[in-house]
Amino acid sequence: MKRNIADLLDQYPAEEMELGGSVPYSPSRIKELTMHQIETTHAKRTQPPFRPVRLLAAAAAVAALTVTTFAAGRLMKAGGLFQDFFAPEDGTLSQGQVDAIDRLGQVFGGEGGNPPAPVTSNGATITPVAALADENVYYLRLRVEAPEGTALPNLDGEHYYQFFGNAPGEILTLEPAPGHYSVFGYNVDKTVLPDDNPEDNRKEFVLCFSAQHGAKGNMKFNDGISKVLTIYGLWIQDARKGYTPVFTGAFQFDIGQNFQSQTIQLDTEGLTWTDERLDYTNTLEEMTLSPLSVSYRYSTTLPENKYFGPDVSIAIVLKDGTRFVPGFDSTQEIVDYLKGYYNAEPEDILPLPGIPGADQEGYFAFDEPLDLSQVDYVMFGDTKIPVTVE
Repeated sequence: MKRNIADLLDQYPAEEMELGGSVPYSPSRIKELTMHQIETTHAKRTQPPFRPVRLLAAAAAVAALTVTTFAAGRLMKAGGLFQDFFAPEDGTLSQGQVDAIDRLGQVFGGEGGNPPAPVTSNGATITPVAALADENVYYLRLRVEAPEGTALPNLDGEHYYQFFGNAPGEILTLEPAPGHYSVFGYNVDKTVLPDDNPEDNRKEFVLCFSAQHGAKGNMKFNDGISKVLTIYGLWIQDARKGYTPVFTGAFQFDIGQNFQSQTIQLDTEGLTWTDERLDYTNTLEEMTLSPLSVSYRYSTTLPENKYFGPDVSIAIVLKDGTRFVPGFDSTQEIVDYLKGYYNAEPEDILPLPGIPGADQEGYFAFDEPLDLSQVDYVMFGDTKIPVTVE
């Protein structure tokens, strides 16, 4: 699992669409600001995901999916339809990862498929193909057909397809059924999938929605409650953030129905981690693991302040010894941020005044689905939390 937040920034010059609030200098925001400063040092990829997030998650560019025996056997399952999105640059997904997508995902239309149905407006058609969701993240594969005679070529590095323009009434929206959520905020990112015929009027995309829970909101992407996605067309954005419409219309889909959940609640009672450099302690209250993300809730002794939020020391270790650290993972990155953004050493700012911070909650989304049966344990600081799949 090699991608990081800088990958989301590469080749994506538009302002990230955010709804709802977030802590201004939370670890994810610090990471974002830091990566904005250093993104030019990263090698760029062709069409970059969540990870989100932060997650987000944006897909690596891979060759167009060929119809192998494996792919053909799974063509109408979510695992096959998302394999070209999630596959790493240097390989393919494991059988366990594909099976995890099949269990959680949903295929729309076709024999045995489910709504939402394709929508045609002003001669263009947008078709939801498949979706994959857990509580925190939602991936939606879309097929776009422009009006007859309108080509959808592969674009150069100075131009980008967008599902929004810059005028009122042109912004993509996702609206929940009324009265169901105390907080409903999200980020949205887009990936253009490889196209073996860039001269025709068809292209496929993956939209990735990542939740902004905040204020102990109760939203979940996979809770079966209606969530209506409205798209007003397709635009090409240039490097100066000018928008040229390819087509416009009204395309509306209820994408909130009938998803599965697979989560493991970890035993976190009494677990603490102390940041020795910055002198505060986090006490873990709750942690859950799904194939798409890890969620957590903890209390901290770090006082509320304008500079930075508490670090979250989490690592996931697989049975083969593979170890990955999602999200914002080191005190050194906070220190580097303080030096670069405030031109200050931590000692110039600490100890911080104020009262201890409130309970923190959040999640890290994975850039590849996780086969839970292959997870050995999760590290919180120096403590191992065993993972058992029943």
